[in-house]
Amino acid sequence: MQNVALSISSKIISSYMHAEELYVEPVVGYEIALYSADKELIDGEAFEVAEFEQGFYEDKEFDYFVDLSPQLHHGVKYLVLKSKNANEQILKLIQNTLLIAIFSVILVVLVGYFLTKMFLKPIQNERVKFDKFIKDSTHELNTPITAILMSIDRLKRENIDEKILSRVQISAKRVQKIYSDLTYLLMDNKNQEANTLNLKSIIENELTLYEDLASKKSLTITKELEDLFFTIDEVSAQRLFSNLLSNAIKYNKHGGIIEIKLQGGEFIISNSGVGIKKELQDKIFDRFYRANDAEGGFGIGLDIVKRVCNKYNIGIEISSKESAMTSIKLKF
Repeated sequence: MQNVALSISSKIISSYMHAEELYVEPVVGYEIALYSADKELIDGEAFEVAEFEQGFYEDKEFDYFVDLSPQLHHGVKYLVLKSKNANEQILKLIQNTLLIAIFSVILVVLVGYFLTKMFLKPIQNERVKFDKFIKDSTHELNTPITAILMSIDRLKRENIDEKILSRVQISAKRVQKIYSDLTYLLMDNKNQEANTLNLKSIIENELTLYEDLASKKSLTITKELEDLFFTIDEVSAQRLFSNLLSNAIKYNKHGGIIEIKLQGGEFIISNSGVGIKKELQDKIFDRFYRANDAEGGFGIGLDIVKRVCNKYNIGIEISSKESAMTSIKLKF
């Protein structure tokens, strides 16, 4: 109302300055009355005014505004505005406020719904992965354990056979590796102290553990190892090279080759296996991810490799071609 009154007042003053007749245009929603200094009506519709003082006034049905800004131009001292539809305006304002509030609530609910789905999706994916991990764990652990038990039963009934002993040994090593990997993840290797170790010795020791597995697939292993001393805890070093060797054997073809080099501060292991699609190469280090479901495993081996590399600032690179050679390079 004050803005409307100021607009009318400026027109009164302008018409007076230009020697024009006094004329006040109607304003939708308001009644307008102009009074002299003697409070006599000059123009507009007469209605009761509680007080001829600058300010807002109201009764049960109407709102008033008294403005003194005309300053006696055209003899007008008091400009009085009366709202015709105060209750309707209030009701309309309430309705608009309610509509805005309802719209805001709906918007918040929708945004909250989509944000919740967006944030819960990774959790849901991890839950699915974890369920799959538990199922795979049960199957994967059961296979070598069953083989060990069956072989032991046969050893009790028959003469000791080298093939049976080899099967027992390989199965036992598979169980040992699974146990070692899970223990490393669960215990987080917090109590291990880092020492300066010769990585060549660690690699050679791990190779002896996988000779039987490599022989079973008729794999040819070539190695060029130099002494390389690096500060790392022994358990992490063992898990690092153990998982790389295990994967090179597991995902290799029958009669394939594995090349191992430790030179110039770098460790490179290559295998003539199935290869990894380019779009999947960034995912193979994610926990529980398995690029090939045809082979056993939980998808934790390369996750452990990545954890060790991150912990000891070891650079890691992968290059692979499908049905050809896959190489993983570590930079110490």
